[in-house]
Amino acid sequence: MSLRRPRKSAANGFTIIEVMMASVILVVAFMGMIQAITVGSEMMATARRQTLAAQILEHEVGKMRLLPYATVSGYAAGPTAMTIDSRFDDALSSCGLTASSMTLSRTTSNVTTDLKEVTLTLIWTKSGSTAAATTPSGSWFDQIAFYRPTSASRTYTRKTTAFFGKYGLNNSIQR
Repeated sequence: MSLRRPRKSAANGFTIIEVMMASVILVVAFMGMIQAITVGSEMMATARRQTLAAQILEHEVGKMRLLPYATVSGYAAGPTAMTIDSRFDDALSSCGLTASSMTLSRTTSNVTTDLKEVTLTLIWTKSGSTAAATTPSGSWFDQIAFYRPTSASRTYTRKTTAFFGKYGLNNSIQR
């Protein structure tokens, strides 16, 4: 019985080409993950702003429910500008908004002589310019994502409709 050492073959290790290809695949995967995180965080910020808008509208409807019907029925029919309650200032700033960047308006109409429909509309614009950026700029995170997350502004609208009856009927619908 003879003991021979096996010969080393070229298949026992990785070549530099294989290592480079694996590195390229990993870099592409990491860039995709970074982009997914960026999109996910932007979606969460939009959801946070939408939730805050719904809370502002519900707050305004709640304030109107405390008013007598004579006051609600006396509202002007056309769009009327309203101010957002200052209690929301901290929540707005945590979402990257200000009360001045949001427009709150009220429109009313008569359903019957004893039933009033009040629609509240809240409009805000996400910060950014109106045109897409041609070259990546900003933080290192913006640059490796190959786009600027705040490159284009977008306008959002949230509406709620409430019905107020002379004899206490109150109902609201939110869109």
